[in-house]
Amino acid sequence: MRKIIFMFKIFYKWIVTSRPKQKKVEEKKMALIFEDMDLEKEYSASRWSTRFNSAQEVLHHHVAFVTAASETAVNNVPHKLEIEYGSTLGQKLDILGTDLPDDAPILVFIHGGYWQELSREISRYPALPLYNSRIKTIVVGYDLCPAATLPEIIHQIQKAAKFVFEYAEKMGSRGVYFAGHSAGAHLVAKLLANADFLDNTPGTQRLQGAFLISGVYDLRELVHTSINDAVQLPAEWAVPLSPQFDCFVHLQVRRVRVFILAGQNDSPTFKKQSREFFELLHNTCLMQNMYLEIKDDMDHFDIVECFANNDNYLKNLMVHDVRKHL
Repeated sequence: MRKIIFMFKIFYKWIVTSRPKQKKVEEKKMALIFEDMDLEKEYSASRWSTRFNSAQEVLHHHVAFVTAASETAVNNVPHKLEIEYGSTLGQKLDILGTDLPDDAPILVFIHGGYWQELSREISRYPALPLYNSRIKTIVVGYDLCPAATLPEIIHQIQKAAKFVFEYAEKMGSRGVYFAGHSAGAHLVAKLLANADFLDNTPGTQRLQGAFLISGVYDLRELVHTSINDAVQLPAEWAVPLSPQFDCFVHLQVRRVRVFILAGQNDSPTFKKQSREFFELLHNTCLMQNMYLEIKDDMDHFDIVECFANNDNYLKNLMVHDVRKHL
């Protein structure tokens, strides 16, 4: 009997002492679940727009809008499409404004879609307003995840940029600008961070500026979201592939102007990343060449959709920069 009582006491003590531990473990699991839920929302850009009733409507409108605007651009701007800069299917670019003077400034546009969606074909929409201001547009395509890895995509953008700078050198262009939206802004930032590429590629002295629109510059949180299902980025690669941890000191000598833009109705995380990336550039580059603006009443999508309008802030920024510096 004593043995039974003794065993019961031990069992009871185990239950009493293990409950708090078990509770703490469960609480930690729940905290992680809620943290993941928050991250999902923070990186789901369509859930922050106030223009439509649902995130699905936001995405549907964006794709329909840029598709129609891209078709309008192709129908109204002299062009050469599907120029190969690499060996795979996605490595093609379009030049719109081929009848403009050889020395016309060039804007290179790189689309977003978290490296897994959208395409070059529906990203030609900036071309018509720029053409009306006598600026050529080059729209860059690239292979998408999971068929391509993120390091491979970054390398593809570098190859496309090499093609662009060689073209600009051949044509005698007065200046080259890059613009990237969302994941495209990440790709442009990684290109700007590549000092060896900029120092050793002919034509890069023509680089004048970059427009980074609602970009993602720190990938550490993103790898813990469903976005990574297709990107398949190992956690240990997050820092090396994040522009937030790159060095941009070499841009000082080049005096490249960098415009960092986000929408008021972007998620808090997207706005935070833009501010932190601006601070990084502010600490490493000449202040008068770096700009940050959170655009009133704009979200993650209409901040670039407006590029299709003849009077839009992106085109106006570039035209102002061209007139001031070129």
